[in-house]
Amino acid sequence: MAANKSTKAQAATVDDSTMEQFKIESFDVRKYNTIFYSIRDLYGRESLRQLGSDNFDWKAFKLQFEICFGRPEDCRYTTEQLLNFAKYKFNMSLEDLLAYNRKSWELRKRREQQYADVEQINSVIQHIPEITNSHVDCSQMLEQQPY
Repeated sequence: MAANKSTKAQAATVDDSTMEQFKIESFDVRKYNTIFYSIRDLYGRESLRQLGSDNFDWKAFKLQFEICFGRPEDCRYTTEQLLNFAKYKFNMSLEDLLAYNRKSWELRKRREQQYADVEQINSVIQHIPEITNSHVDCSQMLEQQPY
């Protein structure tokens, strides 16, 4: 019996080297900062969980993390190395890290909005004259129909 040959054509790799100054880096390289900061946050949260909030200091952690991993602009490790590390330590892929980062930013924005709302309420409260203990006759208010 004759061996079956695959009739599928192999897809040629696109060569964008002639794009010169318009050439872009691969997707995972462009997402280096996102990967880096997601790993830092995950690592910090796991350290916090293991050590407990009484024995954990975010500033000290960030300094120690920088000693080990450098800063994102240093690119001490390749994207592939960071992704392998994330897979080993957190069982997270590139897609997982991107989703984690997106959710983290959404929470951060929501928290900032809540702080802004509280600040706005506080500034309004400071401008309200003191409420006096004067007597209010509620019977007149009850007789009025709001509709």
